[in-house]
Amino acid sequence: MWTTGATHAVHTLSGGLMMIDYSWRLSLAAIKAGSLLLAALLVIEPAKAATESVAIDVVARIKERCGFAANGPASITAPRDLEGAANFSLAVGLDCNTPYALGVTSQRGALTNVDANDDGSGFSFSKRYRVSVMLETDKGAVRSAPCASDEMADGGRCAFASLVPGRGLKSGAGISVGRNAVISIDWAAQALNQPRLAAGRYKDTLILVVGPRA
Repeated sequence: MWTTGATHAVHTLSGGLMMIDYSWRLSLAAIKAGSLLLAALLVIEPAKAATESVAIDVVARIKERCGFAANGPASITAPRDLEGAANFSLAVGLDCNTPYALGVTSQRGALTNVDANDDGSGFSFSKRYRVSVMLETDKGAVRSAPCASDEMADGGRCAFASLVPGRGLKSGAGISVGRNAVISIDWAAQALNQPRLAAGRYKDTLILVVGPRA
């Protein structure tokens, strides 16, 4: 706020006229206050610079899935003559986008004659065989050791025998989308496994289960 002081002198002129002479002066306090106000008006804080980058987190998720691909084999016909040796494989499609495990069990523990029962004739009515498993994954193949069919019954000691999804032969860090589990089956010639086999149809069922690794 400006503070002023004023003095004046009155001079009497001829003819009865008066002239008033005003002399203005600014006090020291007024000068200082005016200077501060002027400085306040002139000091403008510089605007802050705009941020040059913005980070936006985009988060999404793919649910785990693991199962057999559609149109997989429902059955396989083994070589007709069980007296001879055999070695063959079948591929089962997998669709697992997460590490998983495949379990394989044998329903009967052997190929069993479904047309006749053991009648004490001295012939054999069942034939053991072996199974091994290979998993095709994006990290490479995972292979099991072979297991005898009688070790693959539920509760058997085969490492990959399991009826629980997520247990059995583990895929490690690998996943299998559009890849296969390859089941290999073999047996020896019956001449090495006396006695001879009785005539009839022989059957066993392999049960495969797959699921995210437990």
